[in-house]
Amino acid sequence: MSKQLNLRVDESFAEGLERLSQKLGRSMASVLEAIGKPAIDAAEADLQFEADALTAWEGYELTGAHVSSESIESLFEDAHQRATLVARKRDACQEK
Repeated sequence: MSKQLNLRVDESFAEGLERLSQKLGRSMASVLEAIGKPAIDAAEADLQFEADALTAWEGYELTGAHVSSESIESLFEDAHQRATLVARKRDACQEK
């Protein structure tokens, strides 16, 4: 089920969205959703990453327990892969 939203955006944003939707032959709503969904997912993942990091830091302060540098590198690699995926999805949508 879809939900109607009324958004107030500046004129240049609205014009850009309309131009892009015309080029793609899609509605402005579908273009905005295609671009916005990966951005929302990435923002939520970033917030979760920050929350997890804060929890880990608090645990470290309380117990002194820590993780290996390999684990930290893995976390940052995952974050980098998510960011790359979002950028590719955004670029693919803009190319259509």
